[in-house]
Amino acid sequence: MKKLLAIILLGLVFSGNASAQSMITIHKYLQENVNYLKDPITLTYLFNRCSAAYVYAAEVTKDKMPDGSKKFGEAAALSYDFSNQLLIKDLKYKPQDASKKNKEEINNMFNYYAKDGKDLYARTGKYMENSYISLDLQSCNTLMLAFK
Repeated sequence: MKKLLAIILLGLVFSGNASAQSMITIHKYLQENVNYLKDPITLTYLFNRCSAAYVYAAEVTKDKMPDGSKKFGEAAALSYDFSNQLLIKDLKYKPQDASKKNKEEINNMFNYYAKDGKDLYARTGKYMENSYISLDLQSCNTLMLAFK
């Protein structure tokens, strides 16, 4: 009986239904960092994360939904600008240093989204739907509305 249970558990772990994600959802990050929501480091992370999510969404929708892709690109730029302003104003970064730091972080996060989106597409034929990526985009939309 124990062997059967072990085989079933291993089968579930290694089956196509098992999925990993590179990052926790933004919603979960917010829950875990609720006491730091005024901290510029936390806000910079959130804006960079949103910028990466928007860039990813723009990339995967550019052929089938060019208008939506353009809006994602605009949201990415706005989020990036918010992050730059936080570093410059609150943490006294030089503009070029803020830009460099944020671009590196956004690129790293984008790579996580791209990897997870590719894995999701291989399993489901969708790049974002029913995944933490789509949940992150929803969280980012709410965040961006709060800071406009």
